[in-house]
Amino acid sequence: MTALTPSLAIVAARLETAPASTELLADDVVQGDTPDWRSIAVPPHLLQRFVRRSDAAPLANRPIGGGQIHLLARRPGFGAVLLDAWNPVLGQWRGWLVTPDVAYADACGLVVEERDAPADPRASLVLCDLPVTVAVADLGACLGVFSQDRLQAARWLELHGRDNAATAAPGVVARVEVPGGYALTGTPLGMAGKDSRHAYRELLRQGLQQLQIAPATPAAIPVLPAAPVKAANASRWLKIATAVAASVMVAQSVWIFLPRPAAIVDNGEYRGGSGSGSGSGSGIETGVRIRVLFRADATEAEIRTWLQREQLDIVSGPDTLGAFTLLTRDRQKVLPPPGPGNPLAVINP
Repeated sequence: MTALTPSLAIVAARLETAPASTELLADDVVQGDTPDWRSIAVPPHLLQRFVRRSDAAPLANRPIGGGQIHLLARRPGFGAVLLDAWNPVLGQWRGWLVTPDVAYADACGLVVEERDAPADPRASLVLCDLPVTVAVADLGACLGVFSQDRLQAARWLELHGRDNAATAAPGVVARVEVPGGYALTGTPLGMAGKDSRHAYRELLRQGLQQLQIAPATPAAIPVLPAAPVKAANASRWLKIATAVAASVMVAQSVWIFLPRPAAIVDNGEYRGGSGSGSGSGSGIETGVRIRVLFRADATEAEIRTWLQREQLDIVSGPDTLGAFTLLTRDRQKVLPPPGPGNPLAVINP
């Protein structure tokens, strides 16, 4: 098999237990004496990885939200997950496995680039052919954040990456056209037994089984799409006459919950709000805005109670994604992650 870096033996060492078959490590043949690393300078590309890790360190405690890459809490050395969408039915996130091993990219692998910075080097390759579902408790530190365009590229590669007709070339990273731009990815897999990327993926599947992380399939797992959607809870807030008027009526119903005088938010004017109702008598308020998606099954009463408890106001929305913009006057405010006790589906979609 074609040997790539890191070796399959190093990948196997990340698993909780040894791989099921030693044949997976057939590409690891040590020749010659072990070098004395004390006399070898650190290569520039390794120094760059240290810089990337330092730059991404401030993201570690970021509240969980769509588009973020989080370590797997129970086995941080094994890999991470790029979060795509929250599934309120299962109470889990859907996403894709992420590893540091760019050389093992195949036609469904999305390479993390400079435009994705800051990103920890442990998050270098998104394996779009390995979608998974994870609970909030499975997620550790945040390693990076993808834009909506990059999330769309990952979704596209999951569905269409196998259509790539290029020649198999293990270890080669190529540029491919995706809707709205381009992505860096690998070439299609070669024959089993001659392409170590097959063994690499088998090791990853074994690791996921050991961690009891379930695979996800588009047909079986309903997710919150990133394309324009119907505003969350629209049918619960108002009985609409036509689908065209839905988003407008939902926005109006939100704004009249607790009407107040006009206010100024970071030099942008809005009217009304629903939340704490603790504004000053002057009617002038400043604060920090946070964009969120609510769960599709969340009721109007649940959302209103949560907004009041968290001292938040809705200042705009729904936008084309069905997202709302919230205002908090506490500039240190951190929203609780989606899960039991709040109606959130995605923070900063």
